Amino acid sequence: MPGHTPPPTRRRAARRQAGLAALAVTAGLAAACSSDDGSEHHPDTATVAPDAGSPAIAIENFAYTTPPSVRAGEEIVVRNGAGPEHSVTSDTEGLFDTHVDGNESATFTAPTTPGGYTFHCIYHPEMHSILIVE
Repeated sequence: MPGHTPPPTRRRAARRQAGLAALAVTAGLAAACSSDDGSEHHPDTATVAPDAGSPAIAIENFAYTTPPSVRAGEEIVVRNGAGPEHSVTSDTEGLFDTHVDGNESATFTAPTTPGGYTFHCIYHPEMHSILIVE
């Protein structure tokens, strides 16, 4: 039907929320990266998080870079540096499943029980890693 907008889906709403978070991060980084001499500093995407206390999983070149460990129940930032949509999906069904479009970020909460949690990208089966929760 022309002019009809379908109702928002959960995934679309999550993407919108992730996009707004990424926009806020981008604005903050743009302000932080400029200097008086006109040069720019480009931070390492694997170590910079919206909140300096939040660990980050970076996705670059179809590979994950994870923090050495995270605290149980801690918020984790997932940053997709470029390219297609990726996911950080727990190998244990239903534990965590975060999808991030290229050049965007999203967050999820680490499991509350310490241990090693393997995860993968549902879009790219060759992508695997592990999240260590202390």
